Amino acid sequence: MALIELQDIHKVYETGDVEVRALQDVSLTIDDGDFVAIMGPSGSGKSTLMHLLGCLDRPTHGRYVLDGTDVSELDDNQLAEVRNRKLGFVFQAYNLLPRASAIGNVELPLLYAGRTHDRRERATEALTQVGLEHRIDHLPSQLSGGEQQRLAIARALANGPRIVLGDEPTGNLDSRTGQEIMDLLRELNDEGVTLVLVTHDEYVARHARRIIRLFDGRIEQDERVQNRPDAVGWPGKGDEA
Repeated sequence: MALIELQDIHKVYETGDVEVRALQDVSLTIDDGDFVAIMGPSGSGKSTLMHLLGCLDRPTHGRYVLDGTDVSELDDNQLAEVRNRKLGFVFQAYNLLPRASAIGNVELPLLYAGRTHDRRERATEALTQVGLEHRIDHLPSQLSGGEQQRLAIARALANGPRIVLGDEPTGNLDSRTGQEIMDLLRELNDEGVTLVLVTHDEYVARHARRIIRLFDGRIEQDERVQNRPDAVGWPGKGDEA
């Protein structure tokens, strides 16, 4: 079943008298339960596409249907509601609250959603899902880089989103820890979580089931991954401290 449908998407930014066509004629379908990596050189439009998929921006032209709802023309408040109910986000820089405990960070999106009766229970479940149930009261500064990214993933999962979007989720991690995060994301996908990642790393991308390559704002290639890597380490990289 299609979870995301993009139909003839264009995104144009205007800077003075100059028009920048960030996306052109992009049509794309992502099914429920898929795992998609978005790749492309700098300026190819991958960040713009991620912002549109995450309802952080609107297309200039075209139609975006998310889980059966046309979100192309929603106002800011409506887009915020869609983001909170249907989307989870994982960033390269973690974006954790430094003075909040692990469970406090995970509870935050539940607070925004108005969930009060089961907030702590759901946050604990999300932390357990990523293997951090023993770090529930720790501050982010007391966690390793990999644990902080696991915490960010738990926060993204807290509201039971229809899709999790990741922006370079292994970009700040050493090779061993990056592999652990990709193993976790694959496990979550195997459990039915739909994932879309932006990455510059070919090895990260090949953990996905599908790779979409952008060039000059257009989809240049959309391929199914035939030989996904096993959890045997990060080829071509050393184990950094």
